[in-house]
Amino acid sequence: MTGRVFLYGTLLDPELFAIVAGVPLEARPATLRDFAVHWVAGESFPVAFEHSGGEAKGAVVEVDDEVRARLDFYELGFGYRTEDVVADTASGPVAATIYVPVSEWPIGESWSLADWQAAHGPLTRLAAREYFRLFGTLAPDDAAKAFPQIRMRAASRLRALDQPTPEVLAPGMAGRPVIPETTRQPYTDYFAVREDWLTFPKFGGGESPVVKRATFLGGDAVTVLPYDPRQGTVLFVRQFRHGAFARGDRNPWTLEPAAGRIDPGESPEAAARRELQEEVGLTVGDLHLAARYYPTPGAVSEYLFSYVASADLAGKDGTIGGVDGEAEDIMSHVIPLDEALGMIETGAINTGPLILSLNWLALNRERFG
Repeated sequence: MTGRVFLYGTLLDPELFAIVAGVPLEARPATLRDFAVHWVAGESFPVAFEHSGGEAKGAVVEVDDEVRARLDFYELGFGYRTEDVVADTASGPVAATIYVPVSEWPIGESWSLADWQAAHGPLTRLAAREYFRLFGTLAPDDAAKAFPQIRMRAASRLRALDQPTPEVLAPGMAGRPVIPETTRQPYTDYFAVREDWLTFPKFGGGESPVVKRATFLGGDAVTVLPYDPRQGTVLFVRQFRHGAFARGDRNPWTLEPAAGRIDPGESPEAAARRELQEEVGLTVGDLHLAARYYPTPGAVSEYLFSYVASADLAGKDGTIGGVDGEAEDIMSHVIPLDEALGMIETGAINTGPLILSLNWLALNRERFG
């Protein structure tokens, strides 16, 4: 069975439409009278809404059941519903279906596809590719719950493409391609797992045999260790960690710097300041980048930006914070720096970012006066 859909907004981007629909975009220009298309205020996507005297410019596309199912999967989980409309085309009015919001959203400026393509297109297309790994396995409402993390991973991938690791040693390898023959992603949720059957160039020349490699996919993140130079104290947090629990540690409440994922469109520095507010309720001064690094690149894609910052830590010892909606239960501890360094020796501090940040601070405390 075939039908028609009136497209507007991001799905008029041919590359995104092909990812979502699974077929190339072949559409007729169309206009929807008494409608308008605007950005949703503060968001990276548009909304169509009834507007007397308005004209929403878009296109009508013929769809079969498979394409409609894919469009529904992309739209219905994000607060949209379908509505029957009549669109004007060069050959006359045609009946079609449009995706409109279930509830009212705050309306921003008039929509611009070109502005969206420049500012948000690459991330949205990359996220859509991963999102459709869930098609056919989850209902739209359930799949949409994973989308914020999917967008975060897409932003991390774009950051990696834009800021590759500098290559300073010979022989140069970065210009030689790694060639995946088969890629699959058997798990996609808050984290994801990627499997590749690939070949990679060898230092002595030639290529490796085809090998299987698997990686745990996570978004880029920040850590930040506040330091009070007047008191010589640092603040770190303690919280339950499932990784330590899954390993069998009888004390899975680990000591760490405040940390969190970098949201799409957010700088690492802004993420560090936001996380400190959310977890500790603390505002800090200058941020000093201690390192940017892969904690365990053999099996995890996560990339960290670790900061140390000056702060007034008075009254912060023993406070409890975190985001209630994320079931966070985070206690802050303020102790002398020298005592914290000793906790590395005993194993009481056993998380990489905190060990790195404390040792960096021990070598660079003069920067803080």
